[in-house]
Amino acid sequence: MIDTALEFVAEELNAHLRKRMGNELSTVDLGPVVDERGNWVGPMDTLRVTLFQIDEERVLRAQMPERTVVAGREVMLPPPIKLNLVLLLSARYQQYAQALRTLSHTMAFFQARPVFTPADSPALPDNLERLSIDLVTYGPEQLNQMWTCLGAKHLPSAVYRVRLVALQDSEPIGTGAPITTIETTLHGR
Repeated sequence: MIDTALEFVAEELNAHLRKRMGNELSTVDLGPVVDERGNWVGPMDTLRVTLFQIDEERVLRAQMPERTVVAGREVMLPPPIKLNLVLLLSARYQQYAQALRTLSHTMAFFQARPVFTPADSPALPDNLERLSIDLVTYGPEQLNQMWTCLGAKHLPSAVYRVRLVALQDSEPIGTGAPITTIETTLHGR
């Protein structure tokens, strides 16, 4: 689910950049910024989308298992976990001005399209109901810590939070015959 959500975001952004920037360099690439030795992984002249952090959306946390009837049997599935994905979008271009231009178009795109739903984004994967994308503002110390954590040198970049990617295990935690009637008895009369 995380992979399909990020692939969707990268594809939408890539389509937007190609439309806005024409034949200029506008490739969006999904993956890590550097390898385990600190060497750049992504090709030059790309905007790299990197998953930096995953947080649980606790406000919308479901506590109870989901119940549904399948083929006449009640099936209980574990409650879904709703996630927020923190993404680093880093522009690695030979020409610094091109990196800034790409980032500008990227930020304008997410400002204009902060929410993706099946109604306005037919390419949204079926298992995603909605993606909301917000700019995250880090101070200089937090940015330094993030780049240090990644093991890379700072590039022109922006950090975004993608909200509400839901994960749910499809393995039932219980099955049984559904309750179809309730009988009550009165005691003491």
